[in-house]
Amino acid sequence: MNDQDPHLSGVLRSWQHEVPDTPRFNAEVWTRIEAARESPQTVTAFFGQRLGIPARYFRWALPLTVSLTLAIAAAAGARVGALQTSHFLNDRMAAAYVRTIDPLQMAANHQP
Repeated sequence: MNDQDPHLSGVLRSWQHEVPDTPRFNAEVWTRIEAARESPQTVTAFFGQRLGIPARYFRWALPLTVSLTLAIAAAAGARVGALQTSHFLNDRMAAAYVRTIDPLQMAANHQP
C-alpha cells in the first residue's frame, strides 16, 4: 500500500462496514431451497417460460423439435453429399470426354 497520504491511510484504517441484521435470512434461504426442490428447473420448464407455454404442454414439443431438427440435418447432409458426388463424377466424365476428342491430350496420353 502506498503510505504517501497519511490522512487517507488513517481513514482506511478506521473504516468499518456495518452489515444490516436480517433475522429471517436462514429461514428465507431454506424456503427458497425447498421451493426449488419441489419444482426443479428443467429444460422444458425453461423454454416453456421463455415462450409463454405451460411446461405440461411443452414437454412433448422439445423432444419432437430436436428429433425433427436432427432428421432434417441428416437429410440435408445426405443431399449435399449426393450433390458433391454428382459434381465430382460430372467433372471426371467431362475430363475423360475431352481426352477422347482433343488431339493434344490424345498425344500426351500415348507418350511413354
